Amino acid sequence: MYWNGRIDGEELDVLRIHQVVSIMNLNELLKVDLNEKKVCFVSFNSDEGVRRNSGRLGAKDGWIHVKKALSGFPIFREDLKFYDLKDPIEVINHDLESAHAKMAEIVSALKERNFLVVVLGGGHDIAFANYSGILDYALKKEERPKIGIINFDAHFDMREYINGRNSGTMFLQIADICEEKKLNFDYNVFGIQKFSNTKRLFDRADKLGVKYYFAEEIRTIPSDDLYSILKRNDYIHLTLCTDVFHITSAPGVSAPQTFGVNPRNALPLLKTIARYSKNLTIDVAEINPTFDYDDRTSRLMANIIYELILCHFE
Repeated sequence: MYWNGRIDGEELDVLRIHQVVSIMNLNELLKVDLNEKKVCFVSFNSDEGVRRNSGRLGAKDGWIHVKKALSGFPIFREDLKFYDLKDPIEVINHDLESAHAKMAEIVSALKERNFLVVVLGGGHDIAFANYSGILDYALKKEERPKIGIINFDAHFDMREYINGRNSGTMFLQIADICEEKKLNFDYNVFGIQKFSNTKRLFDRADKLGVKYYFAEEIRTIPSDDLYSILKRNDYIHLTLCTDVFHITSAPGVSAPQTFGVNPRNALPLLKTIARYSKNLTIDVAEINPTFDYDDRTSRLMANIIYELILCHFE
């Protein structure tokens, strides 16, 4: 069991997340008080997308280690409720597409109940499933929703998907959906690595109007650039590929980065996004415990996730 840890008592001022999280199936979650301040974790138990993308396998267990790391964090607000979808989403017989469709349905349903949804991977292909759920939810509210994607990533993940989707194709898939539905493709990437993307990917990003910042630019990004994204969109899809961070902070990823971003430099940006987004949905991907040391990567991302949650509900 991954929700467990130290117990210092049952008084409110010593509680930890593992003592208060409610593990429920989807039907139970959909009966939770609509007006609660609440977060729900959704887990994706597969790295099929990484396998298709020729990455190193192991990310299917990332969500387990993140929950273990989150378990011992202290509770600071008794009005903030934590929930966990009981059963992780599985990829059966390599059918990634059906698993994505299932996740999209779950994300949309949870957002209808006013949850802050945090999807834990798994490979970064979960970003496509998460976006699909956000879009389904948003289309019920308006004909042309404004959804901004903010991706912290070393890669554009906009490869062709003529031979099927994988963990490197999802944002081109989303671009094509936006074109089909006549929606604005507002895709912003923070932490791009020059040598981790081909010239074709840079050209494609430029053609599609993608705004991107290289890893070495993270410390000098104008605050107005970030606020502009948040202001012009009614829904924010924050997607974190853990390989954006420097290898010493995040060794346990599918594609480690020697010149990755220092987490301390990214955190102020992430907290701003969490604090000021109008309608936020989060996914975290590519944590690979097989190559981690002392759960360093899982601990890092657990800290970031909890910072995001607390900032969002300030």
